[in-house]
Amino acid sequence: MARQVQKLTLDDKQKNEIQKEIFVTIRLIDMVEKCAQLSDDKIAPEKYDSEIRKLLEKLENLLSKIPNMTAIQFAKEYNLEDCKFGLDRIKLGPPKKQGTQIQLVKELSQMFHRIQDQIFMANDIIKVATFRPLVQKLIELIERTERELPKYDSYLIQLKQFNDKAFNRELMDTLTEMEVQEFSTLIDTAMQAFMGAQY
Repeated sequence: MARQVQKLTLDDKQKNEIQKEIFVTIRLIDMVEKCAQLSDDKIAPEKYDSEIRKLLEKLENLLSKIPNMTAIQFAKEYNLEDCKFGLDRIKLGPPKKQGTQIQLVKELSQMFHRIQDQIFMANDIIKVATFRPLVQKLIELIERTERELPKYDSYLIQLKQFNDKAFNRELMDTLTEMEVQEFSTLIDTAMQAFMGAQY
């Protein structure tokens, strides 16, 4: 008697493809976690954070296409329980952005000090060419803190207003005496507010 071969329906084929992708994604999550935790040449915090979040988001999307299926159940069914690092990360969810946040706090603190040093060395002669890029970078960093860190009174609006007023001039222009005083006070005040946030 001839053996009958069961044909896969379109739904079956799609399900098989999804299961293959889930399998590979869990393995990848495990590899990234092992690299981050065990490798001598560890992944940079920013790259790790980005990669692991993408993989976790992809896994969640794939699992949503199979009713009543979790990553842990899938790992048991398909012999992925050796992916301990990956499964632990899946249970915990996306990592807290601690590494990225620490770097941001460090960069902003350094920028405040750099501008203060430049103001001191300028001896009240504040050139647009020197300070425009510094102030623009400062504003970019503060905008990041507003997105990524707990809220505080950052003086961002005041800094933007002063930047538009004082630094949108010819590069060889200098600030007036009153503008220098206003600028110095604003930088000091914004820095004190940042330091007082206790990040």
